Amino acid sequence: MKRWECTKRRPRRRAPSGDRSAFTLIELLVTISIIATLGALSITTVRSSIETAREAQTETTIAKIDSVLTSIYERYQYLRLDMSDLPNNLPGEERARQRIYRMRDLLRCDLPCTTNELGTASQLDGTFTPLQESYRLAVANSGGFGDNYNAELLYLVVTNADPESRAGFSDRDVADTDGNGLLEFVDGWGRPICWMRWAPGLEASDRQPTMPLDPANAELDADPFDPLAVSNGWFLVPYVFSAGPDGEYGLIAPTATDVVEMNDPFTSALTYWTSGDYDLIPGYPKGDETHKDNIDNHTLVR
Repeated sequence: MKRWECTKRRPRRRAPSGDRSAFTLIELLVTISIIATLGALSITTVRSSIETAREAQTETTIAKIDSVLTSIYERYQYLRLDMSDLPNNLPGEERARQRIYRMRDLLRCDLPCTTNELGTASQLDGTFTPLQESYRLAVANSGGFGDNYNAELLYLVVTNADPESRAGFSDRDVADTDGNGLLEFVDGWGRPICWMRWAPGLEASDRQPTMPLDPANAELDADPFDPLAVSNGWFLVPYVFSAGPDGEYGLIAPTATDVVEMNDPFTSALTYWTSGDYDLIPGYPKGDETHKDNIDNHTLVR
């Protein structure tokens, strides 16, 4: 008998469609790597944007401070001083020399950048100026200066010498970083903004000349407070600066009171320059290069 074989094959069982949705280990690792890379790029972009915003905020704040100080300085250039104590027959050149010395004394009184200046600088008759008295009252009411006394003096000078200027600064421009009750202007990182009224030894400035080794034979912009050029001096601009992104000021703090308190800042700075004692020159950068990222009114504010 002929055997018949069934040629019809049984259909293969297909795996459920959901079983193939799982990732292999390699696919999972690749996916994780892609996500991690995208996340790192996003974080870097966000951080870069934040830093850029902080730098822009700092530049804006310093520009506003610079504008106020510039207007204050211009006002002093044309200020009449009491010269009645001088002899009537005093030669004109000597009278002009006495005026510039008294003007620099007045600037130290009204625009102090050290605690010693606030406490010891005085007018010719030994009295304090009205602005000095307002600063001293504010310090007394707060219980004294904090660690950031220089920045606190900058705030007092700007807001007292030009009271209307305070309205031009927002709340984020101002803070009490050391908690002593005295305010300071702060940069985009929340750090105090410092200043120097005179910085004749300052390097890398677009607004005032580098201090020459021989001022007598150098061609420099004249000192606006000394139009007759009867004193050794040249054009200076107040120096306002932030520590920048790294938080390192990298500049000599204005504590060298024997320099900044001198009646003639030009001669004192020149003396230290020629003797090699650079550390006593206001604004002279240290060798660690940390000042390179500082934001200031001499290189960024035109």
